[in-house]
Amino acid sequence: MLFDLSSLRGKITTAYIALVLGTLALAVIAALDLLFLQRQIREGEVVSDLQEAVLEMRREEKNLFLYADSEARSRADLYAESSLEILHNHGASLAPLMRQSAPSGLIERLEAYRSRLRDWDEAFRIDPGRLEEDVREIGHQVYLAVESMSRQERIMLEATVRKSQWFLLISLPIIGLAIFMVGRLLRPVVLLPLKKLESHLKPIADGRFDHLQPPSDDREFVTFTDAFNRMLRELEIRQRRMLQSEKLASLGILASGVAHELNNPLSNISSSTQLLLEEFDEQDADPEQLRTWLRQIDSETERGKRIIRTMLDFGSQKVFQKRPVRLLDLVNETQSLIGKALLQHSAKLTVNIPQDLVLTADKQRIQQLFINLIQNALHAAGKGAQIKISAIRRDNGGAMFPEGAEVAGNLKCVTDHHGPFIEILVADDGPGIPQETLPKVFDPFFTTSEPGKGVGLGMFIVQEIVGEHDGCLAIASRAGEGAKVIALFPGEEQANG
Repeated sequence: MLFDLSSLRGKITTAYIALVLGTLALAVIAALDLLFLQRQIREGEVVSDLQEAVLEMRREEKNLFLYADSEARSRADLYAESSLEILHNHGASLAPLMRQSAPSGLIERLEAYRSRLRDWDEAFRIDPGRLEEDVREIGHQVYLAVESMSRQERIMLEATVRKSQWFLLISLPIIGLAIFMVGRLLRPVVLLPLKKLESHLKPIADGRFDHLQPPSDDREFVTFTDAFNRMLRELEIRQRRMLQSEKLASLGILASGVAHELNNPLSNISSSTQLLLEEFDEQDADPEQLRTWLRQIDSETERGKRIIRTMLDFGSQKVFQKRPVRLLDLVNETQSLIGKALLQHSAKLTVNIPQDLVLTADKQRIQQLFINLIQNALHAAGKGAQIKISAIRRDNGGAMFPEGAEVAGNLKCVTDHHGPFIEILVADDGPGIPQETLPKVFDPFFTTSEPGKGVGLGMFIVQEIVGEHDGCLAIASRAGEGAKVIALFPGEEQANG
């Protein structure tokens, strides 16, 4: 509806229609004022014509008395007749200008003036002095009346002009004030909700899919936020599916490595079992040796169970949950999963992580982070790759990343967190990444690998995992100098003593 105040459109439309109606009202008043001024100007022209006719009449009157010119009498009568015609035609409009008498009084004087002029020939022989005095007196009265009318017309015209000026001076501030008030009324309706919406969208731009609250009860904002929240839910579902698909793809690569890892404990179990069977029927079998083989079978069985459990934990879909994780143990478990891939590339993995370094994180996600980074390093460095994984606890302050490093997203994790960080560094000795390519490494589906060797989701998944833990991610590399991936995770203050 046009004036539906429950919608943003209705409020804006109502405000501007009120503004337009107010402006139109002022415009109508201004137009009427201009019409009145135009009428005053026309009346001024009529008064000017009347005044000019009367002045010509008096001038011919003087010629008549000075030279006794009959033609001057005819001309004076003609101008008197012209004055009468003006009064008859415009009497109604000239009436407000007559202060002391109505236009009919002036008409009577002009008719008396013409009557005395017509009696000129006869009265001139009888009493010319009396006639001249009567004509002059009547003409003077007519002149005074017209002069008074002219002054009154100028006064009224000046008053009308001043009124128009004041109306203009008043109406312009009124229009300006109305526009200002409409702006002030629309500001909390439009600008403030938009600013609130912008602030709500910032976490989403940083990758945190928070539920968006309507910044206003207006129907448009509610509809927009509902549609946006549906999109966020769909995007979150698709992202989880993508993460799970990437894990399943990694499982296919890890399966051969796990099979290789399982082969060793199974071989040891088989050997111990055969030896045990051979010695079982012997009369002089050493009980201690038998127990040793049994303990070895039990140990290798537990080793196989751990390998299977590690793979199952990695492949399962669990709810995101942060818990304290010993980083060194986690990397060792990951190494057992990806060991076959390291052997196939003749790669060497060096781990330098303190035994007591603990990270509060989701174990499954961090394990996937290490697998993706190791696989990326293997693909980049190729045969004989040298990969180093290190982690330290460091304080917040100074340059947190190497100069020239490409940072994924922003540095809010550094600015918002004032405590220490857990820094994880994964480096390789591969060919490195050209500077023009470095800004693209975090884009989804961007890859420098050959076709069939990667889909370009590795670093994107790593970025998502780091973002889930409120951390920061960067990569530093130069062509021919390998690459370093640095991940910062918020740490906790260590208790003193």
